[in-house]
Amino acid sequence: MDSSSQSNYYLLNLPIAELPLSENFKLRSKLMGFFTLQDIIGVKQKELSTLEDYSEHWYFEFVDFLHRKELLDLLG
Repeated sequence: MDSSSQSNYYLLNLPIAELPLSENFKLRSKLMGFFTLQDIIGVKQKELSTLEDYSEHWYFEFVDFLHRKELLDLLG
């Protein structure tokens, strides 16, 4: 893991409401009870997909954000 990805770890515990993500992502996250990215990372994708307010678009935005911040390896 390189230092740039480690320097982005702080993003995992910031409130989702403060992150540069869509309003739709923020609303769905709140409705599902997620307030930080760390909250989401702690749940398996299969379990996420069973939540009432889950959408593939929401999940793809989450994955894309992690990818752009070099944090995608945290999902696996």
